Amino acid sequence: MPVSSEKNFQKKLIIFKNWLKTKERYSKQNISIQPHELSEASGFSNETFSCKVLGKNIDEDIVLRIKPTGFQVFPEYDLNLQVEIMKQLKKFNLPVPEILFSESNEEIIGSEFYVMKYVNGEAPSDNPPYHMDPDGMMGKASPDQIKSVWLGWLKNLVSFHKINFEELELSLINKRSSEKSHLESDLQYYKSFMEWGMDGEVNTFLEEVFFWLAENIPSSSNPKKLCWGDSRIGNVLFEDFQVKSLLDWEMATIGDPLCDLAWGLTTDDVSSHGLNIEKLSGTISNDEAIKFWEKRTGFSAEHFSYYRILCLFKFSVIMIRVAKKLIHSEIMPLDSDFHVNNHVSNYLKQEFNENN
Repeated sequence: MPVSSEKNFQKKLIIFKNWLKTKERYSKQNISIQPHELSEASGFSNETFSCKVLGKNIDEDIVLRIKPTGFQVFPEYDLNLQVEIMKQLKKFNLPVPEILFSESNEEIIGSEFYVMKYVNGEAPSDNPPYHMDPDGMMGKASPDQIKSVWLGWLKNLVSFHKINFEELELSLINKRSSEKSHLESDLQYYKSFMEWGMDGEVNTFLEEVFFWLAENIPSSSNPKKLCWGDSRIGNVLFEDFQVKSLLDWEMATIGDPLCDLAWGLTTDDVSSHGLNIEKLSGTISNDEAIKFWEKRTGFSAEHFSYYRILCLFKFSVIMIRVAKKLIHSEIMPLDSDFHVNNHVSNYLKQEFNENN
């Protein structure tokens, strides 16, 4: 688990507790904060901390999510957009965390943050990947329970993609309303992300993939939708193998909802085939998932192969900074080439070369 880059996090918690006391919800309570067992300020993108708030008439669990101030994986962060999205999705009865407060004043604890209600549940593990984690929820599950996880993810993805785009009130929609092509804009964003992450070093292979993606943009698409972005089963909390909450909206974008389906299935392939690991029995096949999604949304997965390469390209770009953060945190040696030679980029190379 990636640890917090903040050495003064305990001081932040004291300030945070005093800030909570200014809120009507806690103003008449002599509150204390008790960190959850095994909780720490963690996360490769945002710092996340869960705790219990105790007072005379209150006993509740909350989650504090903080915009990073140290080494960043993404070039920019929009915490307010994450808050907007979760509040909007609550109106459509999607299972997302309930936002309690958000704070844009960076002077309080040194960065923007928001607070949400804690949701009980467990997510399939990223580290180690759930296909090779015998002690995790997926490793201990039966094939039927694993199938239930995948069907729960799919059903909620379908419900999310059925939301009328025009009914959403999001700053992202206004911000990107003038774009000729949302897909072209996303491609340019990840190209800039790649160049920023490489920091002057050339990544010939990813540049080749980018040009292929730019030259082969599909001529047709599904109706424009809000897309989750990081739509993996690892970003879903489950209880008794039923969906409790959909998490992590920092990669949200606008475009063809097929990109969400492709991301969830392709990242699963990376975490199994990309590591030469056999998938757990009960894992849904890509063909079965595609048919399920097409039938229930009425959308087409005709260009799934394109979005699969796009997902691998995005993931490889993100891995550049993830790898450099591991080096920065002294988890990997300074001379490591993991930022350009990892299981994600190597899997992309295999897939790209086989199809081009």
